[in-house]
This record gives sequence, structure tokens and C-alpha cells, in this order.
Amino acid sequence: MSLKGKNRNFFSYTNENRIGSNFQFKDFEKTKSYNTNFSKSNFTGVSFRAAHMKYCNFTNCQFNNVDFVGTNLRGCRFYNAVFSNCIFVGVNLDRAKFTGAKFEHCYFVHTSLLCLEKQISNCNDDGIIVLEHYPSSEEYGTELLQAVEELRKNDIIRRSNVLHCKKNKINTLTLKILREQYSEETLIPMIKVLPEYITTQFYTISYLKVLLTKISKDIKI
Repeated sequence: MSLKGKNRNFFSYTNENRIGSNFQFKDFEKTKSYNTNFSKSNFTGVSFRAAHMKYCNFTNCQFNNVDFVGTNLRGCRFYNAVFSNCIFVGVNLDRAKFTGAKFEHCYFVHTSLLCLEKQISNCNDDGIIVLEHYPSSEEYGTELLQAVEELRKNDIIRRSNVLHCKKNKINTLTLKILREQYSEETLIPMIKVLPEYITTQFYTISYLKVLLTKISKDIKI
């Protein structure tokens, strides 16, 4: 979605106190926050796509299934924060502080880890998975790729950027994450009926996972 028509002010905060807030499943896409205290807040299922969250305090925050894509986190403080099943793609971590932060199964793509390596101890274990590039489409079967490509016809799915990227490319990072839970043989029929389950705009992989869980139960996969 372009900046035009996007309400970027709703979750934009400057010099505010938002300690202990519950932002579960909120959309911070393209918002701009500065020097705000979000300590002890819950960010489960949140999209920070293209958000500017500069010099904010995220001490003791919970980040579960959060998408940081093209996010500017310059100067932010994440002391003792917990990150679980998050993705960091093209994120600016300049001057960010992560002392005491914990990571569980988080992907870092096109994102420098220099500041993390100096502050936390689990940069090289299963907590953080580093990818220099998006996975190659050659890692996936033709039928799965065709099923995902067909979903471009659905305006909501296409605009979510969860399964599709710019320049008519498929979001292979999302496929990698989904394939950790499902085989391609299982994914293909669920992907094909996905448009029948879309009722509102979505922006995160976590929401897609919820839909696929429902589909798997409905079609008894």
C-alpha cells in the first residue's frame, strides 16, 4: 500500500508514555514514532513494515510473530525484550541497544547484526537465523509457486506483501517459514482456497498462519 490513503498518525507517537500498552495485532505500517516509552508493552502479531520508531524505549517488551520489514529502529532500546518468531528484513539497527534481549527463532535478512553481536550472547544459535538473501525460488516446487502466483488476482492478498514482493516476485521467506510447519503437498491445496477465507486486509505472516490453521481444520488436512 502506498503512503497515500494510509493513516500513519493513528499509531504514531512522539514524546509519549505508552508503558504497559497492549498493541496485539495492531498495524504500525508506515507510522512514525519518536522518543516514546513503550516499556512492558505487548506487540504480538504486529506489523512494523516501513515504520520509523526512532529513539524509543522497548524495555521488557514482548514481540511475538512480529514483522519488521524496512523498519527504522535507530537508537531504540530493547533491554530485556523478548523476540519470538519475528522477521527482520532490511532493518536499520544503528545505535539500537539490546542488552539482555532474548531471541527465539527469528530471521534476519539484509540486516546488520553488528550491534547485536556486541550486546547479546545467542547471535549464532537457533535464536537468530541469518540469511544474506531471500531463499531462491528453486527451493520450492513448481506447483506451489504457481499456486502462490495465482493469488495475485486477489487484491487483498497481493497488497498485503506477505506472499508477494515487488517486481512480480514471490516472497520466498514467507514460503520458507510456512514450510517449517507444512509440507508442500499440504500447503498447495490450502493456498488454492485461501481467497475464500480472506475477509479483511492483513499485513503479517502470523495472520496468514491463523488462516491456514483454520483451512487445515476445515478441509481436514
